[in-house]
Amino acid sequence: MTPRRARLIFLTLGLAAAALSLVRASPPAPAPADAPADRFSALRARETIAALLGDSAAHPVGSPANAAVRARLIAHLRSLGLDPEEQRTFACSDGGTCAPVVNVIVWLPGQVPGPAVGLLAHYDSVPAGPGVADDLHGVATTLELLEILQQTPRRNPLAAIFTDGEEAGLLGARAFAEHPRFRELGVVLNAEARGTTGAARMFETSDGNAALIAALAHNTARPSALSLSYEVYRLLPNDTDLTIFKRHGAQGLNFAFIGGVQRYHTPLDDLAHLDLGSVQQQGDAMLATARALLATDLSDRPSENAHYADLFAAVLLRWPARVDLPLAVLTLLALLAAWLRAHRATPPAAARPEPARPSAVALAASATLLAPLLAALAAAALLWLVERLSGPLGAFPAAPHWPVLAASLAAAATSLALLSRVARRVGPLAQALGTWLVWTLLALVLALVLPGASILLLAPAALAGLLALRPRSLLGPGLAAVLALALWAPLAPSLTEALGLSAPLLGALVGWLSTALAPACAEEPGEKDMSRATWLLLLLALGSAALAAAAPRVDVDHPAKLNLLHVTDLDTGAAHYVADAPGGLAPEVAAAAAWEPPRALLPWSARAVPAARAPAHAREPATLTRVSTEPRDATTTRVTWTLRAPADTLALLLILPGDAVTALKIAGRPLDPARLRPGPSDTRLVTIFGPPPEGLELTADLRDLTAWKLVTLHAGLPPNSPAAARPPHFVPYQLGDLTATARTLAP
Repeated sequence: MTPRRARLIFLTLGLAAAALSLVRASPPAPAPADAPADRFSALRARETIAALLGDSAAHPVGSPANAAVRARLIAHLRSLGLDPEEQRTFACSDGGTCAPVVNVIVWLPGQVPGPAVGLLAHYDSVPAGPGVADDLHGVATTLELLEILQQTPRRNPLAAIFTDGEEAGLLGARAFAEHPRFRELGVVLNAEARGTTGAARMFETSDGNAALIAALAHNTARPSALSLSYEVYRLLPNDTDLTIFKRHGAQGLNFAFIGGVQRYHTPLDDLAHLDLGSVQQQGDAMLATARALLATDLSDRPSENAHYADLFAAVLLRWPARVDLPLAVLTLLALLAAWLRAHRATPPAAARPEPARPSAVALAASATLLAPLLAALAAAALLWLVERLSGPLGAFPAAPHWPVLAASLAAAATSLALLSRVARRVGPLAQALGTWLVWTLLALVLALVLPGASILLLAPAALAGLLALRPRSLLGPGLAAVLALALWAPLAPSLTEALGLSAPLLGALVGWLSTALAPACAEEPGEKDMSRATWLLLLLALGSAALAAAAPRVDVDHPAKLNLLHVTDLDTGAAHYVADAPGGLAPEVAAAAAWEPPRALLPWSARAVPAARAPAHAREPATLTRVSTEPRDATTTRVTWTLRAPADTLALLLILPGDAVTALKIAGRPLDPARLRPGPSDTRLVTIFGPPPEGLELTADLRDLTAWKLVTLHAGLPPNSPAAARPPHFVPYQLGDLTATARTLAP
């Protein structure tokens, strides 16, 4: 076989592997509602979601709608012959978010006593949307798994925990960590979502995860997991209920899909937008893993971690974390041995170019490091041009595939132009040695500083090192490139889904992946395959950029986010509309009121926001009634109040002077004033969702009697508000539209 033909074969195989990985990364078709009773069915789960949801209302913690969802959940559990427990308590986060919560708990015995396998999901939603994906799909998935697994022989006990108040600060999870049965949990499988579609991945584990990863690997038909994702997740300001469970000693696996983030925490997190393929993939993975764990002795808790990456969503490539360093060293030695062997076997005069010269390998290694940088610059420059011609793309545009494709093609064209030029000069062997030496050395570094990421570099590099025994063959570099493309290709869409559109990150990823193909770019004199390919990629990039420039940034299925608030200051009698619009006001809303320049108007935030004068519409405010006052010492006074709110209150905000409060309790829950969320002008915030109508006891130790501010939040807006002008491609998010009534109180 001629070198040219071998190069074309490996290029074709590499691109085919990348394409297959991308296709396999997408969710499968949902199983029908009449699927066998021992198989998970997303269509059956959808029917359960519809039954739980009722009138499709948002159901935040403490609301009547949430109580209705809980009642339907308990009725469903009883229809399965189960006897659910309700854990009712008042819970607070460290940052001062509190609420009365009601967790629903089911416990099924196993054949032997011991740690239980727990299924975990939360049933509350944010105030802005019905929370179908986040997280009623997790509730329905757990119910479907319960129905299947209660008919299955179980070595270990099986638990299901449906938490309340997750969206308010993981409050139900905090409450269950105090439950006596929490200590009986061995491992927890949590079902979550950030968006309404996308591949369902196992994205987070606990330490000592080797046995958990083995259970996932051996029993899941379509595994989607990457140890890099946990490393990235730990760097982000995101938490789930599993965070609390892990903090209190439980092991766990976290499953979620993260596509369609524009609909996350909005009214469009509904049944119409839920991808049943995503639900099916998650349900299949959780069912297979739960079955394996229910048959495993969980009393032996290994301390060893595993590193892993799925290959074509068919095999979970994995090994113990302790293997990273020795494998990297062995790979490095194998590549150096191949270099030495090639140098000795080939007299310098007989080779053109001299394949084993140190300068040639150094040049190839330099190109391997430079290619991702140039690719990132090219991708960023192309999308910068798109934005100059048509406006900002935003982190999550409505048609992300066009800018992603444009950036990827520009990055590939730039990196391959550099790599092919260097490869032509140094030859395929020097290029292969330079490429895989860099990959191996970086894998060594990552094994020390970002361990979960090392497998992505080490697996292809180890294959290249293993096959380096035939230094003049393209077999080693070619197969290593195929493996690299298969492992890395799904990262481009998944990182864009998780982190948003980032041209430099995307370009660097494509540029780095192109280095794996570099040894196949070493053309003979007169060949112009790579030059033609580079120009073709560049033309395709420009065409994709033109389509990205013409594509809408938002639409009714991928909306922009816009909250409107009616804020009344009872101290002055002034009322304003306030806009919370991360992407700017909708033109229709801007024309519906006389908006003033942004200024700090919200009692709980120093952020400048657009505001407009509004007609008075003060809702009934909460009250703070002093019950007792007693001196604690020469400088401190303890004051006790009863805090009461109207029955339809969404939440209360207490705005406390930052240095006046030395101790604080709400409904018996102590809060550290120093850890409360900071507010404007050196204040601290306490948020209480769903305050009970009978009121709450509040006790504080005060250095002085500086005035407090109390804000009562109600969902929705008064009639004739600018919300009527909001177009369908702008939607409320998180807390949604609010009517706020603020007053100053003397403590």
